[in-house]
Amino acid sequence: MEQAALPLPFLQETIIPAHCWTTELSNAGGDNINGQLGIDNTTVMGDGSAEMAQLTSINLGTDRTATAISAGMYHTCAKLDNGAVKCWGRNNYGQLGIGNTTYMGDDPGEMASLPSVNL
Repeated sequence: MEQAALPLPFLQETIIPAHCWTTELSNAGGDNINGQLGIDNTTVMGDGSAEMAQLTSINLGTDRTATAISAGMYHTCAKLDNGAVKCWGRNNYGQLGIGNTTYMGDDPGEMASLPSVNL
């Protein structure tokens, strides 16, 4: 049986399995040991009282928003409104596609300077 594509508005409030989950494409909670939440630290979010209210938006670049997101256990990728793709989190084998093995999103300021994947 062929699966039908989900309409884009559905993506605006998608629950993503694995150790990362989100209530919007711009906020995420869950495991964060490798920076996969994109909040410039490795704080686990959503396992304590009122933590979800403390979440900040993910910095994808000036005036950039995500149109689709894919979350794995240790890293996350987003397709942006301008067609670019950005990935963050664990990068020990270069899986983020940014030309190095630097983990991204786990230290202050990294999301602001996150490069796009060169497709």
